[in-house]
Amino acid sequence: MIDIGTNTCNLLIANILPNGSFKTVYDRKLPVKLGRGGINKEILLPEAIERGISALQSHFKTILEYDVSKIKIVGTSALRGATNRSVFLEKVKYLLGWDIEIIDGELEAELIFRGVRLSLLDGIGNYLIVDIGGGSIEFILANDNDIHWRKSFNIGIARALETIILSDPVTPAEILAYENWFDEHLQDLWIASERYQPQTLVGCSGAFDTLMDIYEKTEPDLKIRGVSDFPLENFLKIHKQLILSDHETRSKMDGMDKMRVEMIVIASVFTNFILQRLTINRLLHTHNALKEGVMDRLISNIV
Repeated sequence: MIDIGTNTCNLLIANILPNGSFKTVYDRKLPVKLGRGGINKEILLPEAIERGISALQSHFKTILEYDVSKIKIVGTSALRGATNRSVFLEKVKYLLGWDIEIIDGELEAELIFRGVRLSLLDGIGNYLIVDIGGGSIEFILANDNDIHWRKSFNIGIARALETIILSDPVTPAEILAYENWFDEHLQDLWIASERYQPQTLVGCSGAFDTLMDIYEKTEPDLKIRGVSDFPLENFLKIHKQLILSDHETRSKMDGMDKMRVEMIVIASVFTNFILQRLTINRLLHTHNALKEGVMDRLISNIV
């Protein structure tokens, strides 16, 4: 399956196992930055469309190397919000023969939960899943078995960076401006969290992958069934390094994904803000997210 996000275009190829689960055989992310320059104007710029097409053509070549029987492609915030998305969709159909399902924010959050739940152990209690995207950020309040509440907010990092321009390094005033901006948009989250009282934040995919990769450079062998504890003191240490760093320094950090050098500072500011605002006392990370949820749904419709 392919997940066309605002920042990246993700390919997951898997084998279906007899028990109805799946085993990943190939997983790759390519930069697309579909939202660059146009996401807050609700358009895809021509150069963004070309980046998206190029990434899909690269994934197409990879798919040909595997015995793939079914292909599913979903698009998220940048595509669902673009008034000219038909230009992109029609070009993909013409060049590759693929149809793309544009999913709404509520379904995206549900599928993220489905993917994340595959990797979690029972007994966590009430937790908050956060998926930091470029166009939107999804929040899911859940426990071992059920979703309590879910919502997608159009406050992704690409949108944020085009709303409040950053210095390099970021200034304390800019951090405060971002925190106020997030706070203003997240009133529904505060109300839901007051009711369900999450004590664990589960960060998945995207920016969380990069934050965890930076941490893992100093603490190897952390993975347990695809889930890792991310001690708050270690996150805070990395957070402080990031907000004091400039672009060049970040690009040389061990574990830094080159695709995220621009956005990782605000992603870290956002994560720290949520942890502090909700008094979260435990942080977990999983690589599972939307694409694993789509894959799980796809398999359940086959077997």
